[in-house]
Amino acid sequence: MLKKHKNSDKKEKRTMRAKRILPSLLAVSMLSACGSTPPPTPEEQAFANQMRQALLSKMQGMTLPAAQAQQQPQTPAVPESFITENELMAQKQNVDATGGSAIFYREKDGIMINGQMFNDFEGQVANFGGNRFSGEFTYAVQNFDGSFTLKYYRAGSEGAPIKIAKVLKRNGKFEVKTVTGKTIPGDTVIPTSDGFIVGRPGSAFRYTIGSDHVKSISLLDNYHIAKYQNGDAASTGFILLEKNARNKNDKVGGLFDSFKELGNTFGLNKVDDYVLVSLKGDSIVPMDVSLGGKDVAEHSGCRKKSTLVNECDNVEFKEALYTKIGLPNYSHYYWSINWVQTQSGPLAIYRTSTKVKIVDINNNKVHTAFSRALGVNQFAVVENADGTTALEAQLGFSKERIEDIEAFIMENKTDIEPIQTLQTS
Repeated sequence: MLKKHKNSDKKEKRTMRAKRILPSLLAVSMLSACGSTPPPTPEEQAFANQMRQALLSKMQGMTLPAAQAQQQPQTPAVPESFITENELMAQKQNVDATGGSAIFYREKDGIMINGQMFNDFEGQVANFGGNRFSGEFTYAVQNFDGSFTLKYYRAGSEGAPIKIAKVLKRNGKFEVKTVTGKTIPGDTVIPTSDGFIVGRPGSAFRYTIGSDHVKSISLLDNYHIAKYQNGDAASTGFILLEKNARNKNDKVGGLFDSFKELGNTFGLNKVDDYVLVSLKGDSIVPMDVSLGGKDVAEHSGCRKKSTLVNECDNVEFKEALYTKIGLPNYSHYYWSINWVQTQSGPLAIYRTSTKVKIVDINNNKVHTAFSRALGVNQFAVVENADGTTALEAQLGFSKERIEDIEAFIMENKTDIEPIQTLQTS
């Protein structure tokens, strides 16, 4: 009985020792001695070292498969695939094999082609550039993730539209990546009938389908590419520039601009806020159209004061082609400037406060097509199926029309002036 009691005492001492050793072991293994456990005896320390070594061996055995898994080769990411310009040109030629000339017209929700709304199953058509003589056009599709896809097509073609680039927008900047691997960043993206143009401050770059070279376009100082283009750069050879706006905090400059626009409204002076420049850089066509008028008021915090009047806390002005109720904002430069390619060369049409003028670019002449002292409401360029171009203008309550503007400028002998020159200030 005594021997059994002694064995029991030894077992109990070992248990107590293990209980005392466990905190020490944890403290050693975690390297965080906080002083809450009494220091172990040399015997306990030796036992703890043995336990720690066993624990480390066990942990190494457990983590070995994970380490081996990390050393296994990862599945490589699928590289982005591109095609060559020759392959893209072959796709374009397949589209161009059928189809023909077309009449393009911008609508709020897309474009009309030969009197029918053109749709793309991938998204809404946001912008386009088209050649009415060939029927070729490039258009932008707005995707659900906020990006855009640029596609090429020909009116009436039996082939399917082909993708030429993807456009990403970040912090107000664009990045265009073609299906052939070219990446072109910029501030504006303008579709043309044979590709697109990307604009940056002081410069622009033109991509043409099938070309290995992206051509540089020099812009005028103090101008940038206008956001909206009412003519096709590829077929006409001209692109619209807008003068850089003055700093809003510049009170002197802002006051000067206000007087300038007021004088222009009453026909007292000319402005050159919008200029057509040739892609070759050898021709400049200033037009007497002001920056003012492109913004539309957006009110918020409104309360109904009476049947016809709302009282609003805030108003913000934003550039818009259409008013809040969906009508064209005819004060916007897009509806005041147009340019087309004709059989006799490129012609530009623009509206001042009191006149509608036709610019014969090749002959450096400006013809007054319509004039009204009380102002011209609006005008429209009508491209006919026979290749001629008509011009309509709303003059108060009456509407006047020129059936063929090419014939008009050939026969007109009055109200002719030279193309205006750029102002020095």
